[in-house]
Amino acid sequence: MTSRNTKKTKEHKSDSEDDYFSPYINDALNEAREIVTKGKATEKIGEHILQDTTSIKVDKTRTKGKPVEVIVKRSTIATHFSDEEEDYLSSGSDGEGLFDFIGGKVRSRANSCEDIDKLLAGGEERHTKARYHKKKGSFWTKQDNKSSEKDNKNEGANLEIDVFEQTCDYVDGGIVIKKTWEAVWTVQNFEDLPDWLKDNEYLLTGHRPPLPSFVECFKSILSLHTETGNIWTHLIGCVAFFVLALWFLTRPDTHIQFQEKLVFSFFFLSAILCLGASFVFHTVSCHSIPVVKLFSKLDYVGISLLIIGSFIPWIYYGFYCRSIPKVTYIAMIAVLGIIAVIVSLWDKFSEPKFRPYRALVFVLMGLSGVFPAIHFIMTDGISKMIDENGFYYLIVMALLYLIGAGLYATRTPERFFPGKCDIWFQSHQLFHLCVVCAAFTHYYGVYNMAMNRLTNVCPSDANTTLHEKHYQHEEL
Repeated sequence: MTSRNTKKTKEHKSDSEDDYFSPYINDALNEAREIVTKGKATEKIGEHILQDTTSIKVDKTRTKGKPVEVIVKRSTIATHFSDEEEDYLSSGSDGEGLFDFIGGKVRSRANSCEDIDKLLAGGEERHTKARYHKKKGSFWTKQDNKSSEKDNKNEGANLEIDVFEQTCDYVDGGIVIKKTWEAVWTVQNFEDLPDWLKDNEYLLTGHRPPLPSFVECFKSILSLHTETGNIWTHLIGCVAFFVLALWFLTRPDTHIQFQEKLVFSFFFLSAILCLGASFVFHTVSCHSIPVVKLFSKLDYVGISLLIIGSFIPWIYYGFYCRSIPKVTYIAMIAVLGIIAVIVSLWDKFSEPKFRPYRALVFVLMGLSGVFPAIHFIMTDGISKMIDENGFYYLIVMALLYLIGAGLYATRTPERFFPGKCDIWFQSHQLFHLCVVCAAFTHYYGVYNMAMNRLTNVCPSDANTTLHEKHYQHEEL
């Protein structure tokens, strides 16, 4: 809380060995941190915000390793009261309270009106501008005017802050403060990121800083950073499946019947939701802590839905002529999917240390398909599995998913080449490519499998047809 004493305070000289900001600068920095993590600054005890204007802007710097910088501006007018004055103010003893704020003016108990700017013009002014620099593995240090900006712009992180404050005594007690500050970050190396953005320590540069604005997050799609490949791989995949679904579902019923459209709809919907949720998550993953938690859960729920949606058409056509195993295995994968969704909604599930366990949950869920596959081989034989059930496509799909999950869990190849895969060819991008390719492989295999089933007849139908022909022959 700002002191009621309006005399100028001397700025504390920061020790070059300490990670220190002066209290005056630190007050503005704390507000900036809350804005970029929570979306808004917390109102202090005894403080009443009367006017508040906050803006966030992202500019491209064209500097290698730091493609964008974040500019946060805030301008506030607030009254500050001591604890005794705060209690008296809240009691409302005079019916109207100590003051009202109307049209940008202050009205005292005597109902005298004064313009805010005129009121503040006679008060105290304080203007502080500072620049800080942080080298890799060291603390923030304040840079004096003699420090060369050129020496620092390509190494470590930079922070500039400009604070302007006007203060005056208020006639009913307390003070009125108008404060405007601007903070500029070019922090995009891994060690300078806040903890909630530290997901992969092998990606050293090119990270987006916190962007607590959905507009700025979506604008960053067109910039090069560590999430660019993750965003575009699943954005393109989502659009491709949407177009494929439109084509498939609008075919005439003489080509594809309604029942087949309904079965494939589960797969199309799950693929679109999975890839879409993933694309949105990677786009807004630098927004704020609450947003990251929400969309990471939706991302994992999308993966569970894709696994369920992939199983349904394969089991449906694999056991096309046998209702009991068909219903049993679809129910089994639905139950496993619900369990996976519940686990995905657990807050700690999205933490980096649980990365291998996340991969294990979805791999085990996918491997549950081994049971219906063994069932089919035991009843129909391996040759029919290969000829009619798209066995080769299933093998390719499974390998793609396993390879992708393995790369994701072990963070290969960036684990062996730290800093070399920051923008392209990192494990998460390769995992995304494997998922998209596996989904299209699965579609092609299940489509061929469906066509084989629909052009043949079930054994019971064949026996009925033969019986009818024999009965008709006896009548003749």
